[in-house]
Amino acid sequence: MTRMGRRIAGALLVALLITCAPAFGAESSARTVVVVLAPYVTWDDVTSGEMPHTRAFAEAAALGDMNIRSSSRYARELTPSHVALTMSGGAPAAWDASAPAAFGVSAMHGSATASEVYRRLMGSSTGNAEVVYLGLPRTIRANDIATLETIPGALGQAVVNAGGVTAAIGNSDGGVAGGDPIRSRPAAILAMDARGLVRYGDVSINVIEEDVNAPFGIRTDVESIAAEYQRVMRQPAVVDGPGLVVLDAGDAERAYRYAPDVAPHVAEAQRTAALRTLDAVVEMALAGLPDDGVLMVLSNAQRRPASGPSGFGPVLIGGPGLPAGLVSSSSTHREGLMTDLDVSATVLSILGIDRPVSIRGNAVTGARTDDPFETRVERLVAMNDTAVAVDTVRLAIQTGYIGVTVAVLLACAALLGRMRRFSDSWGGRLSTVFRHVILLLLSMPLAATVMFLIVPRPDSTGAVVGLFLLTSAIAWVFVLLIERRWGAAMALAVVGLGTAGVLLADQLLGAPLSYSGLFSYSPLLGARYYGIGNEGASIVVGGALAGLALLADARREARWTRHLRAWGPAIAGFAIVLITAAPFLGANVGLVAWGTAAFGILWLGLNGRRMTAGWFLLGVAIAVAFVAAFSLYDLSDGATQTHLGRAWQSADAGGLEELWRIVVRKAETNWRVLRATNWSILMIAILAFLGYMRWRPHGIFAETLAAYPAFGVAVTAALWGSLVGYFTEDSGIVIPALVMLYITGSLLHLMLSSLIVRPKGVT
Repeated sequence: MTRMGRRIAGALLVALLITCAPAFGAESSARTVVVVLAPYVTWDDVTSGEMPHTRAFAEAAALGDMNIRSSSRYARELTPSHVALTMSGGAPAAWDASAPAAFGVSAMHGSATASEVYRRLMGSSTGNAEVVYLGLPRTIRANDIATLETIPGALGQAVVNAGGVTAAIGNSDGGVAGGDPIRSRPAAILAMDARGLVRYGDVSINVIEEDVNAPFGIRTDVESIAAEYQRVMRQPAVVDGPGLVVLDAGDAERAYRYAPDVAPHVAEAQRTAALRTLDAVVEMALAGLPDDGVLMVLSNAQRRPASGPSGFGPVLIGGPGLPAGLVSSSSTHREGLMTDLDVSATVLSILGIDRPVSIRGNAVTGARTDDPFETRVERLVAMNDTAVAVDTVRLAIQTGYIGVTVAVLLACAALLGRMRRFSDSWGGRLSTVFRHVILLLLSMPLAATVMFLIVPRPDSTGAVVGLFLLTSAIAWVFVLLIERRWGAAMALAVVGLGTAGVLLADQLLGAPLSYSGLFSYSPLLGARYYGIGNEGASIVVGGALAGLALLADARREARWTRHLRAWGPAIAGFAIVLITAAPFLGANVGLVAWGTAAFGILWLGLNGRRMTAGWFLLGVAIAVAFVAAFSLYDLSDGATQTHLGRAWQSADAGGLEELWRIVVRKAETNWRVLRATNWSILMIAILAFLGYMRWRPHGIFAETLAAYPAFGVAVTAALWGSLVGYFTEDSGIVIPALVMLYITGSLLHLMLSSLIVRPKGVT
């Protein structure tokens, strides 16, 4: 290995060790946590005047938006019970709609009591439990079929294992489905242990009463719920703690299900009445809360609008150690935003109980702020509105972008292969048009990030589309001016390096521009909430590879170009891997493998070196060093770790078998993405175009790479990096599609430029 190679390796290892500083977190402690389920409630409801006690509590509580869609891929429509199941397991959960509901142990289910049915289903006794979830066997089977390692009831089981108890009060029964009465009892699902048992409570018809004017002729009996709540809170096991008590006001879910069957004004009146019932339950919960108790009000379902996705749900948390302000979760790294997976971890943290490895969420803490209540709510509403607005148009814009790009590839293939036989003027004009379109397409991912500098939180689809078009036009004109002044290679270099630089700078500044993007992750889908994301990382790598190489080609005669070749790929590669993969920044550890491969090959090629066993082993060692350093950092604080630390924790608990499960799960996700995403179409078109250019109009392709030798190396580096990325990331085909977008776009632009300068008659 050369002296320069040893220096590069040493610099990487030293820098990585410097970054490994410990992280710190904070926890609160209480004996009892009371959770009030508030499905289909919005911030407008909390501030409307119909919920005065809830608002008064909110003014002194930590507030937040909660993503309740972690399990959306496993159901056509999320129900409050399904979300409660997700919260109980602290991980995405599959749902079986045909599973029986929860019952009091002495309630009749068919010809037997629920206790007897439970013994028949589970082969064990209910013991001293007062409530039992008979749907547990079907629920476990549904999660096994979905190949999920979720443990339904992990939250309740952790409380029980710590010597505590859980309780569930209330139900949301009402309506008929398939000839059978609908029994919705999410309180029991959230409070149950891993055996489907709840120590105290009442989820039976005793907590509801008949009312001919209410949805389905049923309404919540607040007095009965209050009496049961008082009884439960007097139990020694609850008083001594740790205790988890879940309350379901019921009427809100019934009003939502009944709304399609009544006139709009009747539905609104019934919904208003349901809000008042919920407010009464919150008042009751506060009155009976111990001095050191914590109250959590959670929206475990949200209405879906006629067009666009459903948004976040409000969450209110108040008690010792949680000051008035906004919630803060290391799951999202976005102040004011948490996930439904965080609920179980938060409850356990408040109770001082260690979080099991199977619970994938993180404990929420309170971020104190001096902002008044109204300002905090406005901020949360804006966060929700932006996410909904972006998601509403995201798929349409991506589909249109992919469609135009594929059309350009096809048209240019025809132009390069056939139209040179026609008039030079015609071919030249078409070449100019397509070159300009390519620059616009390559500028759009940059514009999709920069647009949030103008308006950080656009609140409508019109605002999102308008901002995107405006910034795209500005970026496009800027690049066209660079092309006119310094040529095609420099314009393409500026696009690639500019895009990569903006995305990296955004990560270093806390990613304020990457909250939700048209070419980025979605906080509503919940696959990722912070960091760079696979889409962003691919854009960074593709833009940087093309930009560095084209800069070297455009300024090949400059004295500093040899330094660019010698140090550019190494410095850029190190910075990109560090910023995009470090847990405290981009948190995309998969890029360590394919980013190292891509920039390593680029460095070798630009410096006239061939891949040898020694260089290959050095690349592997660098990747291992990165992963080791990042793992040590992530494991230093279990309260705030990313999926990297969780993977090692899972391996520690489950051994190599657990690591293999993670690999299998990533492979399954990769295969699902390959079949589901439109980016697959783009990648197929790119491969077809490159193949056609290689074997049909061989002259233009070869001549272009010969004219731009550094860029030819970047093509090879991008292909190998994309291949490694495809097999190491769960986004699969998205990685090569976006990396090769910049490579193929730049190549096509350069080839079209060669048509314009060809003398007449040359083929």
